[in-house]
Amino acid sequence: MHSIRTLALVATAAGALALSTLSPLNAANFSSGRRYNEVRQKSAHNSYTRQEALLDQLVYHRLRSIELDIHIGKSGWSPVATNWYVYHADVVAAGTTCHRLSDCLQELRAFHDAVPNHEVVTVWVDLKDDWQPGTSHGPTDLDARILQHLPASAIWKPSDAKAACPGASTLQQAVTAPCSWPGLSSLEGKFIFALTGAGPTEPKMAQYTGGGLDAFNHLAFIAPSISSWPSIYTNNGAVFLNLNVGDRAVAQNVNVAGLVSRVWGIGNASEFNSARSYSAHHLASDYVNFHQDPWTITHNSHGWPFQCFTPCDPALVETHRVLGVQVNSEDIWGGGDHFRYLAEYTTIDGNWWTTSVSTPNSHVEEWGKGCLMARAGTSGGSPNFAVCRPADEHKLRIQWRTSQGGSTNSYEVNIAPADTIDQESLTHIALYVYSGSRCAAGYGSQNGQTWTGIGAVCFNTPLYYQGVASSSHGNASIKFLYTNLAKNSTPYGLFSFPYWLSIGTVRSATAFDGVFP
Repeated sequence: MHSIRTLALVATAAGALALSTLSPLNAANFSSGRRYNEVRQKSAHNSYTRQEALLDQLVYHRLRSIELDIHIGKSGWSPVATNWYVYHADVVAAGTTCHRLSDCLQELRAFHDAVPNHEVVTVWVDLKDDWQPGTSHGPTDLDARILQHLPASAIWKPSDAKAACPGASTLQQAVTAPCSWPGLSSLEGKFIFALTGAGPTEPKMAQYTGGGLDAFNHLAFIAPSISSWPSIYTNNGAVFLNLNVGDRAVAQNVNVAGLVSRVWGIGNASEFNSARSYSAHHLASDYVNFHQDPWTITHNSHGWPFQCFTPCDPALVETHRVLGVQVNSEDIWGGGDHFRYLAEYTTIDGNWWTTSVSTPNSHVEEWGKGCLMARAGTSGGSPNFAVCRPADEHKLRIQWRTSQGGSTNSYEVNIAPADTIDQESLTHIALYVYSGSRCAAGYGSQNGQTWTGIGAVCFNTPLYYQGVASSSHGNASIKFLYTNLAKNSTPYGLFSFPYWLSIGTVRSATAFDGVFP
């Protein structure tokens, strides 16, 4: 008997899917010996409205610098106490991938939980409205909102700069000689928040720091906009400075002063290289996809996201556990499948498979698929069940074929509540194989901890072949990254699988531990 089970059945088992923090399999971490102000990095401008999902920017495209624009109100929506809406302007609000600041912060927490020892992530928060403390939209309310989603221990704060330089009376003194910025190794697993949206003496900046007197006591740093080098010293509580691309030459003065610059509005390779030549630290552009725009790359061949101002160890790598598969194939669909399969044959019942799937998420065949799969056999038409993340534009889904060579069915549900996070942006999937390996259930999650059932199907034959299936759906290669792949909380990597199979039409395929082959 073949049936799609009710989601009540699926939800009942979800409690067993808590994903534990796992130690790395494949990446030894190398300390660069560099300080935060001694490297440059690619930065995403208006990260929330890019084609690429926020988690894909962080995991796949190797970004550690993002921007969120926050507003108190939004047309058609009521203000929410101690929360902000994230968009650039109302006319483009529909392009927001995380609706409120709380939703965007949940995505950052999901990344932090999946990659707990990540290199430091700098979050530029652009203040589109004035502070309104009486309506729960003041400086302390913003701090409280951030701390609802990220632990204080995961944030490098002005008070931390002060603690490292007890004699400093201003923030600029705390990070410049004889004191200094922290080393990158000490910032692993941390976030830095920097507020933009006003000049160094404008009220938004002064009110957050209490006119400078309170600069050490808030969660975020201020990053005022400047256009000339004397402005660097106008506010001694400003250690981050924000520059339009037209003023990029000032980045050189910022660097000489021992402070950190962000240059935004970079639109082409010439501007990017020019800002880099002026020692800009954060190079902010709308062009996120490094396949499409390789001139934006600052990561090395291992995916370490920074470039040192002076040569550094090319073997630097971020500590995390990821399995990569690059494939050029036809589709997982219809009466016969075409994909690269990393699998094991197991008669053990009750297996829980979990992972987070990252894709390019733009300029890619949308129906490429990264899946957890259970299969009756290794022929293209074998009965199977899979829970998949499509490469672009689509929700998490389950797919199944119940008979040899039969048609394939699919089913999707919303994993995140409406108007929170785009369904396309969700990356966490889970597969449960049970009842003598004749039934399988698929789940999706925003954070890899709280799971929503998509559906379940039972078969007449056991699904003993289980593992990771990757398909590009067309004559173009797609890479999928599977973060924290595990079976029953046991870490899995490339060499955990005895079978590395090309099923159906696979023109090329490679599998590897790490972000790049």
